[in-house]
Amino acid sequence: MGALGPRSETILNAIVSEYIQSGEPVGSRTVSKKFSVGLSAATIRNIMSDLTELGFIEQPHVSAGRIPTDLGYRVYVDRILSTQMLNVDDEASIESSIKTAGLDVRDILRHSSLILAEWSHQAGVSICSPVDEQTFKTIEFIKISSDRILVVLVSTTGLVQNKVIYDEDNVDQATLESYGRQLNDMLQNLDLKQARERIERELCQEKTKFDVILAKTLRLGHMVLLDNSLGEIFVEGQTNIVEDPEFSQIENLKAVLITFEHKSALLKILDKTLRAQGIQVFIGSEHGLDQIRSCSIVAYPLRADRVVLGCVGVLGPKRMDYRKVVPIVDATATAITKVFKKFIEGCS
Repeated sequence: MGALGPRSETILNAIVSEYIQSGEPVGSRTVSKKFSVGLSAATIRNIMSDLTELGFIEQPHVSAGRIPTDLGYRVYVDRILSTQMLNVDDEASIESSIKTAGLDVRDILRHSSLILAEWSHQAGVSICSPVDEQTFKTIEFIKISSDRILVVLVSTTGLVQNKVIYDEDNVDQATLESYGRQLNDMLQNLDLKQARERIERELCQEKTKFDVILAKTLRLGHMVLLDNSLGEIFVEGQTNIVEDPEFSQIENLKAVLITFEHKSALLKILDKTLRAQGIQVFIGSEHGLDQIRSCSIVAYPLRADRVVLGCVGVLGPKRMDYRKVVPIVDATATAITKVFKKFIEGCS
């Protein structure tokens, strides 16, 4: 890849750009007519032959033109593509839409998937980082019936988790409020994994066996914190991607639909983004999911005050318009981060 010269990059850029627009194999005549490359037809053919031999483009049929390989797309994205920023009005529109989702992290990420789908005309995806990694802020118990309690758990990053638990002891609201105050004092400044571990240690203490109120408080807290180790994924705009010509073959369409239905594999790909910096583009085979190797993923991690909150992105065919999609993902991530930072600053 390092030996690819300026003329070769120019031709590769023309081929990828034209293929993204047309979806048809690109021939030397098309490159010569539609792009001002300043090269003769014979030179273009020779360069295309070299690019084919090097693995940047391929010929799907003997009589056809060339299409980009995963390697060709990678060079296009990393070395040729000059990403265009969205205009100020579009950025403001996205930010305004994000703000309407409120301050619940899940609601914001779910809404961001919808925004990404609408703006990119692909599938918008987002994940919330594992709840265990969030820092405890408050817990509140609200009696909603004789045997049910609504628990509201809030983290310092704005994650709000609501859970209904059953209570056979018919505890009154005043007592529930005292339970909440006790847990809030005990769990301050712990992440939710540490909070759960603290409760588990306290439950094993001898004094807890003789303190009915403490034992009840700890058991309620443990019920809420028990299942918080997994991230959550949101997908919108599935119909956008299945309508793309790349998925006219039933096998490709079925594979994508299965991936959307069983989100654990997609979650693993996006989880890589949580540990990365800046925009991430996984092209075709790079993401490791053979069943959707005809797809690419453009994703961006979300961080605020050194806390990893999740990531947002777009999933579409390898032939997606990266010039359009990359700045959309960038602008959406920036808008979300602004909202999170303001919330965290307000909590500090």
